[in-house]
Amino acid sequence: MIHRNFVWRWLLLGATAVLFLTTIFQPTHAQIVNPGLLITEVFYNPPGEESEREWIEIANVGTAVIDLSDIKVGDEEQSSGGEGMRRFPEGTLLEPEQAVVVAQTAVGFRFLYGINPDFELTDSDPNVPNMRNYLLWATGDLALANDGDEVVLLNENNFIIDSVNYGDQMTFFAPAVTAVFEGQSIERNPANCDTDTATDWQPQQTPTPGTVQFDDACRTPLNPAELEELPPIGTIQGAGEVAAAINQTVAFRGIVTGVYEDRNASGTTFYTAFVQDIPGFEDGDPITSDGIAIFLGRERPFFQVGDQIRVSGLVTEFFGLTELDDNNLDIQVELTEQPLPDPILIDPPAEPEALAAYFEPLEGVRVQIADPARVVGPTFSSCGFAVVSPSVETPRIFRRELADPIGQVIPILYQSDQFCDGFPHVKTGDLVSGLVGPLTYNFDQFKLVQQATDELLVTSINLPQPPVAPPLQPDQISIASFNMENYFDLIDDTGDDAEPKPLELELRLKQRKLAAALTQTLGCPTLVAVQEVEKGTLLDELALLAAPDCGFTYTVTHLESADVRGIDLALMSHPDLVTMQSAQLMQTCTVLETEVFDAQLDCPAGQDALFSRPPLLVEVLVAERPFTIIINHFKSKRGGEAETAPWRLAQANHVAGLVADILAADPNANVIVLGDFNDYEQSPPMRALTENSNLENVLLRLPDETRYTFVFGGVSQLIDGILLSPALQDDVADVMILHVNADYPDALGVDVSPTALPFKTTDHDLPLLILQLDDLPTPEPGLVATAVPNPAPSPTPINIEPIEQPEGASGWLWWLVAGLVLVAGCGMVVFLLWKRP
Repeated sequence: MIHRNFVWRWLLLGATAVLFLTTIFQPTHAQIVNPGLLITEVFYNPPGEESEREWIEIANVGTAVIDLSDIKVGDEEQSSGGEGMRRFPEGTLLEPEQAVVVAQTAVGFRFLYGINPDFELTDSDPNVPNMRNYLLWATGDLALANDGDEVVLLNENNFIIDSVNYGDQMTFFAPAVTAVFEGQSIERNPANCDTDTATDWQPQQTPTPGTVQFDDACRTPLNPAELEELPPIGTIQGAGEVAAAINQTVAFRGIVTGVYEDRNASGTTFYTAFVQDIPGFEDGDPITSDGIAIFLGRERPFFQVGDQIRVSGLVTEFFGLTELDDNNLDIQVELTEQPLPDPILIDPPAEPEALAAYFEPLEGVRVQIADPARVVGPTFSSCGFAVVSPSVETPRIFRRELADPIGQVIPILYQSDQFCDGFPHVKTGDLVSGLVGPLTYNFDQFKLVQQATDELLVTSINLPQPPVAPPLQPDQISIASFNMENYFDLIDDTGDDAEPKPLELELRLKQRKLAAALTQTLGCPTLVAVQEVEKGTLLDELALLAAPDCGFTYTVTHLESADVRGIDLALMSHPDLVTMQSAQLMQTCTVLETEVFDAQLDCPAGQDALFSRPPLLVEVLVAERPFTIIINHFKSKRGGEAETAPWRLAQANHVAGLVADILAADPNANVIVLGDFNDYEQSPPMRALTENSNLENVLLRLPDETRYTFVFGGVSQLIDGILLSPALQDDVADVMILHVNADYPDALGVDVSPTALPFKTTDHDLPLLILQLDDLPTPEPGLVATAVPNPAPSPTPINIEPIEQPEGASGWLWWLVAGLVLVAGCGMVVFLLWKRP
């Protein structure tokens, strides 16, 4: 049992790590609502010895007393920098409409003004309190440069609450406050005006330390758009699919409407911002887009949604998305907290030709979906789901072949694909309101990038009663196809980032979910065709977990393949009903450039191995009746659907040839071809399998509404199959797909509460075939040893004792896993920051 206190200890540790990081390593220029504390005067260019006579004035412009004990002031704008940051003495209070002066030294300040400052940075007078060093933010000295610098105020959580930049520095706003001559200061006037622009400031020929002015009216900053005419974004985008200004360096200004943080497969994080014309400055052409994407590379954006920015950079096309390249990109923040352009309501057409014309003028633009949108694709681990608008009446969108229209599906991305806090875990059929954000284009689809989660309202439907396989009748056997989705052990065998590396607890939860699917959902099938398992020993462990409920221990037949990630095919079989005869991988060569290396195959020059996961051909006896089982996992669509289609077609033709040879030798042979074919039911590869080998995909007997095993991007599709030779086609007693996975969010994958246990074991639903045979032997009751002689133990033994689920704690293990991952990730971040020069 994992005790609840253990869970809370981990969660507390994770929360502490998060607090530590958010306290010390804040985004560089993040600024929050000001509590009424402002920098009101800066004297950076004094006559004489500057290191003794500089000073900063800070005022309470609010109506309440402010405790300054944890307030910091300095000239270092980002954490871990080399400039200075000082903290006020403990217990310092500042009354409303009062100011304090922080001077370099009391001696230098007294020389100029004949009085003491409130605080000094360098000890020169025991009667003047010293500011405290704050080395967690900056390690240098606070010394203001005459040609340009910043002054920053931090609150108790190290959020920037006020800032000013002058001279040649444009860190927080542009233009900067104009530099002044020696002996002059820059002063905020009136002291309570805060537009985060240089308009708030003016030169003061006679500095007035400790005195603040509240009487004058605030000046309204001029919008730079009125001072400098730049082209609207629509003229840069143009009316075609490719930008009119492609490969040209352009300059424009606009409002930041969103950001997107995306980490690739190798672990590198990239950032993209979306900018739209200032309302009233558009080109007025309905066929050109008023928005555009800005690729920032690995640089986290220093600006925020609602900022008005001036941008110059090179216009490029990235797989259909018009964007500015990050090389030689220049961005200046001109204004903050500007109103966002009103979102455009979208309700896309289904047909692909109409879809492109509909969305192209909206690329990069802030859009909205009518409330409530219906979920047709559940939340996946990278923070996204898919919806259709309320006008779509069909309960789900199917794709039987590539030409089927799917344009009504709108994928939703979150602004980060790594940190999904607050992003809802929805399932197919749920309703979501409040979807609004910029429109991007990636992986051949237009997608809405949701910015805020607090505006989302989810209406959830209850989890259904989980479907289960019917009990087998006399003389029946069952055959299942089971893609176990990255069933890996704890050992890093490849050193490759692509190899999944679960935590021990994650593996235990995975095995418990797999065992429940095998026993409760599938009812302990006679034969289980397995895809995506790393090692046979993992299946041995699963067989032991399932044995108490099945009444037998599965025989495992597994052979290592050439897959670079290490995922293989295998067969699990009932030892009392099935006798293993032989097993082999049916690899071959191809003229296609697959770049697959298989040490077991010697291909001619100019050819590669066709399969990274060769078909596993297993010959067995069931009640002395011979069967040939061919288990498959065809090439995925990673790398592009059209680009990988010839690869899958070649694989299908190879398997069809194997079956044709078997049936040529024995037309009555019992052949079952099954597995994950990674293509639509009417795709050329699936047609090749059936038309070239006289096989029937018996899953096609199912009605349309239940005929799917996978949901990708909100599109339901049948990409798994169970194909039978003619001798078996009349023996079908039943066929079904148990829908317990594809419609449910990834978060359920670690939830082993009784209600959630059957759901989201993997990303594929579970096809099951029941055959009616004659003269099957009656299995002896009780536990039977596996037929695998002396199976090797798992290199890392896994404790498979049941995990007790505390009453009322549905899903609590999900938070435990999240806490473990969070602590590990936080530790790595701290380590990397510590190691950074």
